[in-house]
Amino acid sequence: MVSFLAQPPVITLIVLLVALAMSFCSSMINIKFVPKEHRQKVKALQKKIAALTKEKKENMTTAKSTGDKKLLRKAQKQEKQLLQLQSQALSLSSKQMRVLPITMVVFFVVWALLTGNLLIFNLYDSPFYEPSIPVAFLPWLDGVMPLTLFNWYFVCSILFSTLFSRIFGLTGGTD
Repeated sequence: MVSFLAQPPVITLIVLLVALAMSFCSSMINIKFVPKEHRQKVKALQKKIAALTKEKKENMTTAKSTGDKKLLRKAQKQEKQLLQLQSQALSLSSKQMRVLPITMVVFFVVWALLTGNLLIFNLYDSPFYEPSIPVAFLPWLDGVMPLTLFNWYFVCSILFSTLFSRIFGLTGGTD
């Protein structure tokens, strides 16, 4: 029974579900420990940065094509303002990194349960973990690309993390 679970497509689906659960857990940790107001400030700052970047780029292009020195000075001032806003956004975003240790502990526990390995230590022999055996296959330029357990988890994790970040409004990106 265990060997059946360790073969594709079953292990492929197991890892997919683990990545889904981990991404959801990570999003919930983020929601719990990072205040909504903080996330909204980051999002507002990123919108300001995007708008100012666009305006500065347009001003710079116009100033260079027309030789307007006044507009060029305005664009240079906008560059300084843009750097200040980016610095503020980076400072606020770095505060969100406080949840990373919690998320990493959860990840290491789940990874140890799934694979039987924790960093370089083999805790037990897991039927789900054989580093050289592919658990998923993706279409690729030269045919099919085999993915190991870690690579498949990584692909699924990126997909679900992005999805949950958008659903729960955790991203600072603009719409």
